[in-house]
Amino acid sequence: MIEFSLGQISKIVDGILEGDEASIITDLAEIQHAKEGQLTFLGNPKYRKYLSITKATAILVPKDFSSFYKNLIRVKNPNLAFSLMISCFRPTPPLPNPGIHKTACIAESAKLGENTYIGPNVVIEDKAVIEKNVSIFANSYIGAETQIKSESVIRPNVTIYHNCQIGSKVLIHSGVVVGSDGFGFVRTEKSIKKIPQAGRVVIGDDVEIGANCSIDRGTLGDTVISKGTKLDNLVQIAHNVKIGEYCFIAAQSGIAGSSTIENGVTIAGQVGVAGHLKIGAGAIIAAQSGVSKDIPPGTIAFGYPAQEQKKARREIANIRSIPDIKAKLKEVEKMIKGSK
Repeated sequence: MIEFSLGQISKIVDGILEGDEASIITDLAEIQHAKEGQLTFLGNPKYRKYLSITKATAILVPKDFSSFYKNLIRVKNPNLAFSLMISCFRPTPPLPNPGIHKTACIAESAKLGENTYIGPNVVIEDKAVIEKNVSIFANSYIGAETQIKSESVIRPNVTIYHNCQIGSKVLIHSGVVVGSDGFGFVRTEKSIKKIPQAGRVVIGDDVEIGANCSIDRGTLGDTVISKGTKLDNLVQIAHNVKIGEYCFIAAQSGIAGSSTIENGVTIAGQVGVAGHLKIGAGAIIAAQSGVSKDIPPGTIAFGYPAQEQKKARREIANIRSIPDIKAKLKEVEKMIKGSK
């Protein structure tokens, strides 16, 4: 059994303990479900309502937390502190030991760095370069001349087409397709002709790509996902899209061709971004929004079409008040008719 004292935990999370440092924690739980012997956290104010019912032995809270509880650990960022403790109590299974499974199919011209793991039925094509400490799990495909830099992890059933570049410490989850053809076609009088997709996909360091994402290669230039960006599951990135550093893109969002997402942008779930647009640095696009024009830096936008949040809310409020306005107009009409 894994266990830590509150004194030990406060040191791990660099927090200030208010309570019994000898109390023992044996597990973690959400605040509404936590029991004696468990550690929880309060990262979102809406969960304060559970303070009266939680049975947690201790709570990770912000430094300015004001309510009383028997054992508190004050930290700068409760979410980050709790994630550190998840790693302590429920560590991720270690990566496999280096080695090449006997069923892997590796081209003679491919290059493998030291300490790589190549799992069952993996295919690595001509002139691919796999740097040191890379792990590629079962049934994944690495196309010709693709490069995967050091310490990246490719989970099972990932397809990376030819001539793609994957940075260092990248994590790609199962079912992802990197480098498939962009959606490029030209109509003729009698048919639809395909435009060759001759660009690449370039993924920067420390990027994470969730399960079943699709990232299309550029038509001539590159589709780029820059350093530190995180993609949720089921995200579609079209040809020639440029995504900046440290962006968040949530599930079921799609970004159409040649759009640019600048650094630090957050795109919530089920957002659609039309082609050839620019979303400025630090912008936030709320869930289920449809972006049809450029979004300035730092803007919080939502709606369809997406626009600045305060303006959109005013418009929605006005629309919802239309039935009341109509009713009042009818009363005025009756008064006018009655006075004639």
